[in-house]
Amino acid sequence: MLGPRSKLTKLVIRLLAIFIGALLTILIAVPLLGPCWHLLHGDAISFEGWRVPVPKGFYARKSETATVMWKQSLGIPFFNVPYGHISLFRPPQQVFSFDRNYGRFKSELIQDASEKGYRLRSERTVSVGDKPAYCLEFKRPSPDARSLVRCVVEGSPLAIFYEGDSKYVPDVFATLQGISRENGPMGMLQKSSRL
Repeated sequence: MLGPRSKLTKLVIRLLAIFIGALLTILIAVPLLGPCWHLLHGDAISFEGWRVPVPKGFYARKSETATVMWKQSLGIPFFNVPYGHISLFRPPQQVFSFDRNYGRFKSELIQDASEKGYRLRSERTVSVGDKPAYCLEFKRPSPDARSLVRCVVEGSPLAIFYEGDSKYVPDVFATLQGISRENGPMGMLQKSSRL
């Protein structure tokens, strides 16, 4: 017959094994969210009348105010490992106009980014469907390799923001170049049903 001390030791070992098993399951499962999402949902989402490609390894989540695509690496949420998220949303001004809005857009973003330790790295124009998107890319000069990308689409209420590891910035620009308008009433119906 086992004594109370032996029973307590077995209980502690079992609880420790369960805890380690749960931790390992989380560490392994989180990076698989992207590939699993693509298997279930395909390679694109609908957002505000646009068809938006979801980069390989990213998965998408929809909220009331935005759609966010996440890329998470092995080790999240317990370690400081590369991650990235692309947010699609409708900014407060309904339709962006370069002539009317770009100066303010740029100055506000530069100020906000510099307060967070980022510096402007590049300004570029990317084609989104048949419209230009104006993008600002910021990077932290520290060794953590974090970047911000902020884009708005001309004549549209579509804004795309990225935050995360610099190595995923090419995925952001590839996503932008792959965005297209959804066609006809079927495209508009898909907008509410997908995701």
